[in-house]
Amino acid sequence: MEESAKSVMEPLAWIFQLISGLILTLLITIHFYLTHMTSHTALHYNEVVARISTPYYKFFYIVLLFFVSFHAFNGLRAIILDTNFGARNRNSVNAMCYTAFIFIFLYGTFLVIIL
Repeated sequence: MEESAKSVMEPLAWIFQLISGLILTLLITIHFYLTHMTSHTALHYNEVVARISTPYYKFFYIVLLFFVSFHAFNGLRAIILDTNFGARNRNSVNAMCYTAFIFIFLYGTFLVIIL
């Protein structure tokens, strides 16, 4: 018997939500440590600009942005799908949430790169 797309996708979406949440916990802990615990001047403008100008930090913040954006829009999608509106418009909700995720991620990546 073949499984429907809904029965396969929703468990996968939940697993991706769980994994992205765990990865976010690690990345946000690293971010917090680097910006709040390493020095008292880490949040001064010159320090922030110097830090974000390095390729390592650009990559780190792009990865952080990816997981934050995915986690947020996948969670929003799940919340909307739990409503009557979402149940009636599943394909539209999926398309809008994933399109918003891609747009926000690409725009944020552009901003990180040009800094």
